[in-house]
Amino acid sequence: MRWRNTTSEWGGVTQLFHWGMLFLIIGQYTLAYTMVDLPPSDKKWELFAWHEQMGVTLFLLAFIRLWWREKNPIPKDSPKAPRWDAIVSKANIWILYILLFAFPLTGFLMTVLGGHPVNYFGLFTIPAFMQGPNVYAKTFLTAHIWISFILYVVVGFHILGALYHQFIVKDNIFTRMLPHP
Repeated sequence: MRWRNTTSEWGGVTQLFHWGMLFLIIGQYTLAYTMVDLPPSDKKWELFAWHEQMGVTLFLLAFIRLWWREKNPIPKDSPKAPRWDAIVSKANIWILYILLFAFPLTGFLMTVLGGHPVNYFGLFTIPAFMQGPNVYAKTFLTAHIWISFILYVVVGFHILGALYHQFIVKDNIFTRMLPHP
């Protein structure tokens, strides 16, 4: 397996970022939907702590992923696909990057502005910025929820695009993101 990207395929590091962050995000959604339905308890706060820590991890990985993208070639667009496809694809990718930063950032701001510190796996603690609950924390909670729904839609379009390339255009765009020897 090639670890770095080429102009014809995504490398192993990019694939790890792609699939690893997808699974972390699925885990985040699972934690979120589980914890919000629990009554106040030690279990609920433990799940909130995990959600916060994974959110910080995703935020840091988004920076590393963007840095890696800038340091590696980007595989060329499919010559079989129409021009509009490349434009829509690039827009989708950049919207995903924006959401990969905005989603954890709004969660973080909601937490620290709402009067709660964020402990990162015991390595360090970011203190609360103000007492909560307050209008700022509620505003970032609303943004966090809206971004979660927007992310569903944008990821859905990303998946539809991959399936479009696999079954209609029949190029190798989809398989370039899969591990191969």
